[in-house]
Amino acid sequence: MKNVEEILNEELNKLKISKTEREILIEEFEWQLEDFLDDEGPKPPAEKIRKFIKEFLKENAKEEKPKRQSQKESEQIDCIIRALKHDRQHLSIKDMSELLIRNGLKKGASFQNLYKWLPEELNEYCVEKDADGKYFYNNTYAEQNKIIQEIDKTEFSEAQKREQISIISSFLDSIKDSPVYEKAKEFLTKEEAKLKSFGNTNSANYSRILFMGAPVADIKNEIWDKIYKAMGTNAVLQIEYTPEGKTKSETYKVQPYQLIFDNGIWDLWAYCLRQKHEGRRLFNLSRISRVGILEFEKKFFLPKNYSFKNYVVGNFGCFNDEKPQVYKIKFSKNSYAWSYSKNRIWGAKQTIEECDDGYILSFEASQFMPILRWILGWGKDVVPLEPAELIKSWKDTVHEMAEQSV
Repeated sequence: MKNVEEILNEELNKLKISKTEREILIEEFEWQLEDFLDDEGPKPPAEKIRKFIKEFLKENAKEEKPKRQSQKESEQIDCIIRALKHDRQHLSIKDMSELLIRNGLKKGASFQNLYKWLPEELNEYCVEKDADGKYFYNNTYAEQNKIIQEIDKTEFSEAQKREQISIISSFLDSIKDSPVYEKAKEFLTKEEAKLKSFGNTNSANYSRILFMGAPVADIKNEIWDKIYKAMGTNAVLQIEYTPEGKTKSETYKVQPYQLIFDNGIWDLWAYCLRQKHEGRRLFNLSRISRVGILEFEKKFFLPKNYSFKNYVVGNFGCFNDEKPQVYKIKFSKNSYAWSYSKNRIWGAKQTIEECDDGYILSFEASQFMPILRWILGWGKDVVPLEPAELIKSWKDTVHEMAEQSV
């Protein structure tokens, strides 16, 4: 016999309701379910359960009425979304009016007419307002929304959902001291609370799955929040930053592209506008002491088809020296270094060649320093063969270590 939660989900899926409305209905249903079970007993027939649920939904569910757009309005919205989404523009209602007129969609495109109906429609397209009151396409929110929609389409039992939440919670504990942790944990806690009303599961104990993360440096919430806000509106930042190896902070003006969590460290990938430092570079968040949003600076646009992975060749974290080159590394046979490394992809165009006393791993990457540290970490079992600068840096470091050991 199908249980109550399965039948409830089946009936809810037939309705055109928002996610919020669905949550409200489930919460209200839990209260009325107790009275129903008191009257019918703990195991009522499935027919009675379905009848009870249908009557409950008929009285309480408020289905969304589909919005009707004219052909003209649909064409206007498509034109505006293209400008916001693909061209990454920030537009006021007046800007949109002028855009439509330029594209031959002037009928009903006056500022006054658009102002009456357009803002509400734009809410359906992941469009938000920036600090200047202009509308922009929030790509981060759109990606999150896309994932949520895919999850909503997938039917999971309550037991499966509980297992998934447990696994994700364990993963989040590996970044427990980072600013992003609290936001994600709050969402999972709410989702977990909804499932408790359906009882416990007899499935495996997923709390015994553990993700070990590197320690996370403390980052002030103010710094995190301002960077996150600036990324949402493509605003320029001014930061006080202490470069590695220095003791005094320096002022940088940057265009924030992306936040990256790499082996316990949060980095800001940004385009630096400071003279002599201009270009794309990483800023370690733990070394940023102050952040200010430059409200009067012109908003920037991300490069076309932007993706951080397009700038980095190799799989050694987010470090990037923008100089892809071929690396050849020799591993001793039967060493742990080789058994660990042989089944992983370390860079582009990777190949493996067997020789008399080992294996030669070749790949292309733009991550010189992480690769040097990686080779040194394996000790005598790994030797660099190419490029020449890698061999020299490796030998110099080994000689220095030998001198220190005397």
